[in-house]
Formats: sequence, C-alpha cells, structure tokens
Amino acid sequence: MRILQFVPYFVPYLGGQEKYVYNLSKYLVKMGHEVHVITSNFPKSKNFEEIEGITVERYKPIVRPLRNPIVLKFLRVPRRFKNFDIVHIHNEHAFSSMIAAFAKRKQNFPLVLTNHGKLIFGRYIEDRIERVYLKYIGKKIFELSDIIVVNSKSDKNFISSIVPKSTEKIYIFHNAIDIGFLSKRINYVTGEEFEYDGSDFKILYVGALIKRKGIEWLIKAMKIVKEEMNKKVKCILVGEGQDRNYFERLVRKYNLSKTVIFAGKISDEKLIWLYKNSNIFVLPSLSEGCSTSILEAMYIGLPVIATDIPGNRDHFKDVAILVPPKDENILADAIVKLLNDEELAKHLSIIGKNLVKSKYRWDVLAKKYNKLYEELLNRVSCI
Repeated sequence: MRILQFVPYFVPYLGGQEKYVYNLSKYLVKMGHEVHVITSNFPKSKNFEEIEGITVERYKPIVRPLRNPIVLKFLRVPRRFKNFDIVHIHNEHAFSSMIAAFAKRKQNFPLVLTNHGKLIFGRYIEDRIERVYLKYIGKKIFELSDIIVVNSKSDKNFISSIVPKSTEKIYIFHNAIDIGFLSKRINYVTGEEFEYDGSDFKILYVGALIKRKGIEWLIKAMKIVKEEMNKKVKCILVGEGQDRNYFERLVRKYNLSKTVIFAGKISDEKLIWLYKNSNIFVLPSLSEGCSTSILEAMYIGLPVIATDIPGNRDHFKDVAILVPPKDENILADAIVKLLNDEELAKHLSIIGKNLVKSKYRWDVLAKKYNKLYEELLNRVSCI
C-alpha cells in the first residue's frame, strides 16, 4: 500500500501531532507499506530525505499565521494523489488539509482525516477566527473526508455537532507511544550531567510554550507552592514556543527565576532522565486530545496532574488528578498534596503505567490504521 501523509509539520518539529505522524509512519513501514510525507520545511531541515524508511519531502512556507504554515508548493500536491492508495491528512485547520479536502471535490481518492483535538489558542481574536473557520471551512473538510479518526468520545461528539451526518464515519482511536523506543532507553540513561541541583522536588512540564497549554497558571501556582512548601521545589519547563518570552516575564514578575527553569529543546536522553527523576508531571492545558507527554510520563512512572477538560477526562480521569483549568489555587493545592502524600503518588504511578502498557501502544494502533485503510480501499473499489 502506498500512503501519503500530507501534514503541516513533521520531525524535527517538536509536538504531539508530529510524534504521532512519525510513529504511525514508522510502524506502517515496518508492516511493509510505502509511506511518503509531504510537509513544510519548518524548522529548516533537509528538503528531501529518508527517515527510517519514510520518504520525507519538505517545502518552505511563505507565512505561518496562527502557527499554520502556508506553503505555495502544496497547491501542486493534489495532482500527485493518484500515485497513492491512501491520502491521510491531520487536523481540519491545517492548510494542507484544506487543499486535500477541496481537491476531493474533483478527484476520487480515499481521504482519511485524523483530528487531534479541538483547537483553542487561549486568545480572544485567534479563538474567534477558529470558530468562524470551523463553521465555514472546517465543516466542509469534515464532510469531504471519507473517514475521520479522533482521540476521544468528546471529540467525536464535537465533530458530530458540527456535521451530524458524519457520525457513522468517525472512529475513535486512542493516541499511543512507542513503548519499545522508551523501554530501550530507560535502562541506559544515567543522566548525571543533567542534574538540577538544589531541589528536593522536581515538577515537570513537557510541551510547547504557548498560552493554550496553560503554563501561565502553572507559573502562578508555583508561587503558591514555593510559599507553602518547607522544601525546595523546582518546576522544569521542557519545550519551546512563541510565548516563551511572555512566560519568562511572568516568572521574573513573581520572583521565580530560581524556581521555574526553562530547559528549552532537549535530547531524548535528557527528557527520559527528567521523566525518571521528577516527582510530578503537570499539564495545565486549556485543550487536549490525548496528550503524548502524559502517556510518556505515565509509562515511565510519574504521577500526573492535568486539567479537567474533555480530552484529559476521557482518557485519564481514573489515573490522574484533574483540576479546573485557569485556577492556580486549586492547581497549587493538588501539587502540594501530591508532594506530601507518597502513597497517593505511588498509587497513581502504578495505575497510570499499567493503563498505558495495556492500551496506548503504537504496535496496536498501527494495526488498527492498517485495517481501516484496507476497509476504505475495499469500499472504494466496490463503488
């Protein structure tokens, strides 16, 4: 089977969706399929290369409004759709998805859309633009897709509310992590050079440094935690993003420069070491599908605190502490409680890891996609 992943970003861009597409593609190659990725060249990388059997083709974006890369050469991609058995797009708000879906009106090719959760920016104007886009363009992309894959029941209900007739073509596939990759590295990462000295407890965040991730309320919560805890606590923020300067100003405002650490972009080895040597993982997002970083943290044994929002609630309500979004006081109380309650932390660590091992694995998820592709091809061939 020849499969095209037509996406806004791909590795080395850091993000949950990019890990998702990379792992899906890698496992499809292992299953004997030919996988081709067409994407933007941001951050700048090789225009053409092969990564673990995946053919990757990148083109320079002219602008990136709302982090959505507009690539003029994407307009030429539809003429190549006939060379593939499956065209797979990701998120209805991507420029690449818009091009593929509207090409569907003139061409008859199998189109799969994976939607990675409801898009929320955390800013009034951007969120207003997204609502208008969803009403007029996103809705049409949902209608034109042959199959829609979502991470949770909440996401299915959300799309069904926009396009009621789409319910029967929506499939719920949970996110996953590459357990084999993590397992091989957990036992070999010593990480002595990665030590963050001078702290009794480490709180870890991994993700983009953007307002949608709710980092503002984690920083505010750390001010309260610092005042309430007798021991030294550090909060380590792993990742980069367009709002980093805003968060750095907030840290200085609350005099937390020695408490909140910006680790930036780090290696897989360093990240695994931080997962292994932190006390709590916190994800205070305003919106999520099924967070890759939560899955990774749980698999390595970290107890998790996350926001009580649809994606997190669907997947983690029984294995994590969920708190209301945008509430630094309740978030701080949860952090302090978990730091002081070793039995609760150990319990969450065990049940979280068991859940991920049993349910959120790429070797399982890739087989589901393979079956879905085959069913779609059989359906198309019968028309």
